[in-house]
Amino acid sequence: MTAQRHFRRTFDAAPANIAAARAWLTAILPAPPAVPGEMAAAAVLAVSKAATNVFTHGAGPTFTLDVTTGPWWIYVQCEDSGAVDTVPHIVDACPTAEGGRGLRLIEAVTNLWGPLIDVDRCGIFFYLDWHPDGPLLTWPVRLVAS
Repeated sequence: MTAQRHFRRTFDAAPANIAAARAWLTAILPAPPAVPGEMAAAAVLAVSKAATNVFTHGAGPTFTLDVTTGPWWIYVQCEDSGAVDTVPHIVDACPTAEGGRGLRLIEAVTNLWGPLIDVDRCGIFFYLDWHPDGPLLTWPVRLVAS
């Protein structure tokens, strides 16, 4: 993969569309070796968790995925039509909690993630890369004050 490519799709915020979002991302990502299998799998897992958050938190009737791919990276934004006064953040879920681990999983499988901070949208972004010299962007980059 040499050129930058951009894709965008809006889904209804319904449980069935979590699988639809995973399938769509899988379909648009170039096959290995352009995007290594483990990077594609990480992106699909992160999209699944981001879409689940939209549905779980009742963030609105739709969510939109913006995906940009480059020569050795994937950048994804998942924004919803919910309340813009909420900021997605990691919570400390107790071991018996049924939820509260989605953003931790996204953090674990991506190089960088964070909330979308804007007056017109709510959601998250994440970034993965497999640059031959090592990741270009990684934690502990801080994009917003905690």
